[in-house]
Amino acid sequence: MHEQIFLGTATVGERGQVAIPADARRASGIGPGDKLLFFAGPHSAGLFMVKAEELGRLVKHLTEKAQSIEQLISRIENL
Repeated sequence: MHEQIFLGTATVGERGQVAIPADARRASGIGPGDKLLFFAGPHSAGLFMVKAEELGRLVKHLTEKAQSIEQLISRIENL
């Protein structure tokens, strides 16, 4: 299954508010009352948003990926 990356656009209003596009809400399972966390991207390249309840799962996933990359680098260095 191919993951959709682009999920719509939004415009920042005068009070700094943004409506999350419907496709993005559906793809992320975001609903009324959900708490969202925002993080700055590297070099102020943008924002990263994640549901608060999903943060632990995301951290675990990223940690596993980082460990896999470290193992691959180690194997390459030992060739």
